[in-house]
Amino acid sequence: MSPDHAPAVLFFNHLDPTGRSGLAGDVLTATQFGCQAVTALTAITVQDTGVIEEIHPISDDILDNQARCLLEDIPVHAIRAAGLYSPDHVSVIAQIAADYDSVPLVLYLGPQYASVIEDSSDDEIEALLQATWETLIPQASCVVVDCSYLNLWAPEDDHDDENPIPVVLEAILAAGAKSCLALFCPSPDDTHQHVLLEGGDRSLAFGFFPLAGQSEAGDMISAALACELTRGQALPQACEQAIAYAHKALADGRKLGMSKLIAQRLQKP
Repeated sequence: MSPDHAPAVLFFNHLDPTGRSGLAGDVLTATQFGCQAVTALTAITVQDTGVIEEIHPISDDILDNQARCLLEDIPVHAIRAAGLYSPDHVSVIAQIAADYDSVPLVLYLGPQYASVIEDSSDDEIEALLQATWETLIPQASCVVVDCSYLNLWAPEDDHDDENPIPVVLEAILAAGAKSCLALFCPSPDDTHQHVLLEGGDRSLAFGFFPLAGQSEAGDMISAALACELTRGQALPQACEQAIAYAHKALADGRKLGMSKLIAQRLQKP
């Protein structure tokens, strides 16, 4: 890569027209970290700053064609996958990740993924979870998950467990992910913390951060993490930088509409 060129990151995500999340936000985050965002659209949403009214997923053929068109033209240094609306989307991204297995893959599974599970039929849920667990998680350099939604993932035998979170996090690593960054995990003092788990018993906890704006935090953190990994940054340091970035962006958020704040993804030095 020439020093005159910013490292490119391929972002899979939906289009949030408010810019709070999705591809519009990813482009701003990449710019902040000195990266070039190239994008593959998974869905178009009809929404404002408060409510998503409609979701229109892109066909798996269009998603595959767009991503491969970019990858055949531009050397990509990291991939961030989010905005997964169907098993077909998961399968497309998993095959691309397998074809470009030297490129680090950051997989984000947060509120949007949870809402797809909640709104789907039993057969659709099973297909989405199976595709995610069997084809995409095993290829991830880091799976970023929001602990607020992990109860949806708990195996049936563990639904009565008071705390299914450790079960699911351990399963993510057992499925083959190299690491897992778990956001907003409950801690003994009734606050929340972010926890990085790597192979074996190694883990690293980061300080909790305000619950205000939590639903956007993971989207920003996972995007920033992918950007940091393009520079060969060690994973703990990359996670710390990504978390600090998201914290400041949310703290500086502005209310442009009648509902939720818009995080300030572009920050002054």
